[in-house]
Amino acid sequence: MTSLYEQMISRQKDIFTSQQQEKIRNTNITVLGCGGLGGTVIEQLVRAGFENLTIIDQDVFDYTNMNRQIRSNLDTINKSKVETTKYESLKINPDLNIRTIDTTITEDNVSDILKGSDILIDAVDNVYTRVIISRECTRQKITFIHSAVEKTQGQLTVFTADTPSYEELFRLKSKDKELTDDVVEYLKNLSSEKPQVLGTTPSIFAALEVTEALKYVSGDENLLLAPKVLMWDIYDYTSFRVIEF
Repeated sequence: MTSLYEQMISRQKDIFTSQQQEKIRNTNITVLGCGGLGGTVIEQLVRAGFENLTIIDQDVFDYTNMNRQIRSNLDTINKSKVETTKYESLKINPDLNIRTIDTTITEDNVSDILKGSDILIDAVDNVYTRVIISRECTRQKITFIHSAVEKTQGQLTVFTADTPSYEELFRLKSKDKELTDDVVEYLKNLSSEKPQVLGTTPSIFAALEVTEALKYVSGDENLLLAPKVLMWDIYDYTSFRVIEF
């Protein structure tokens, strides 16, 4: 390890063995979305010692992002989310191997984009895109860490080759169907409006997504695998629960 890296991860040396930390360092992890969830996910991944990242987003920052997106400020308005995030991430660890993809995920490009990934972290805000990436993760046997947030509520689970799929777990009518125009319209209508979100909600659930990634890479047995789903309204601490769909 380099001196910088050793110092950066020194406060977690009693949490992970040196072998686990090296696995963290060398895992290929992809984050789809650099907004409310994704910005915090990427920040926490870098600080935990992941060095091989692919980040994907086609958007630029605007003023409506400023209540929750950590890379959004007056200097970054109208700037690329992926390029801004890469620039700031390299300030934390200049040895990062960070690939930026400024595009929208489609059925045509998802296979090439996700090729070689060990883990995909979901930081998008629509069901249609999740179906596309979930199907590809199943095909390529990529671990898929999912979260979705709205207002003060969020959910979290992890899909692997041995768990129910995203469509199966949430009983989507698209399961086992081709993505025809009618099916795509159905999926897009499930999340047709941008959700209202309290800024702290995606920050909390992003940290939980990163925690699941660390648990998976380090071989922890307490991984939150589907069909188990963590549900939580952060305005009601008694609502924190893990249910089985």
